[in-house]
Amino acid sequence: MLSKVACIIPTHGRPGHLSRSLGSALQQSLAPAEIMVVDDLDDGPTAAIVQVSALRTEIPLRRILNRSNPGASGSRNAGAAASTAELLAFLDDDDVWRPEYLASAMAELDRTGADAVISGLCRIKHDGSTQPIIMPPREAIRKQLFDKNFGMTGSNLVIRRSAFECLGGFDPALPVFNDWDFLIRMISHGFEYCVVKDLTVEWREHEGDRISTPSLRRAVGIEAFIAKHAAAMPSINRRDLTAVALGIRWRNAGSLVGRLLWAAKLVRLLGPREALGRRLRMTKKRVIEVGL
Repeated sequence: MLSKVACIIPTHGRPGHLSRSLGSALQQSLAPAEIMVVDDLDDGPTAAIVQVSALRTEIPLRRILNRSNPGASGSRNAGAAASTAELLAFLDDDDVWRPEYLASAMAELDRTGADAVISGLCRIKHDGSTQPIIMPPREAIRKQLFDKNFGMTGSNLVIRRSAFECLGGFDPALPVFNDWDFLIRMISHGFEYCVVKDLTVEWREHEGDRISTPSLRRAVGIEAFIAKHAAAMPSINRRDLTAVALGIRWRNAGSLVGRLLWAAKLVRLLGPREALGRRLRMTKKRVIEVGL
């Protein structure tokens, strides 16, 4: 039985991850109406995986090239634009849907009539331990939207096309925090979401780039996120996020002079004691995480 939802998988030259995520979409107890794999590299191994998978399923499965606006947000938007289904479900190429994901999400969406549904997420860490993440009700976080992303990623959201298009999709200008930004805009525009508490999505830690990677790209993305939401963001949240961006720039400075420059900015922002405390904590912990 096919659902009325399109599965959109953005991918970026990671055929090993893609094979697993695509397999999980094909193994849903309630099959998607169509699957769009959006490739922003025109990658040969990715093309081969989609071609072979398409031969083994009756679900319409297409590979779409996205050279014009690469990245997760641009690829999600391209997949949404190319699909025809009434509902849109996104699955990052390094995440996995458990077999009951779409069935439980669709049942809750039909029951409530909400604009979107956000399902429970199981974060699987490098050491094999797990962290359950369940999105709170909308009213519980309305005044805390800028504290953190409470549990929506690019892989546990099903949304009505009308709501997605009204919001303009994901923001390609944000290389990080684009899911958090989408959640803020969705709630701020008055769209209702419901929650599936079962942990039906797997978010796996792995080697390679993630949002939590302390790279300059992450710092630039955080600064863009702050600039976009500066008018609505409480000063304490703006301060904390700025400190994270400065810390990343400090870690990635290519010279002693550069490190001293970024350290000085951090001290001016936080004061000497708190800035030193952050530096010590960053030495012990490789990544500072804000949200997902």
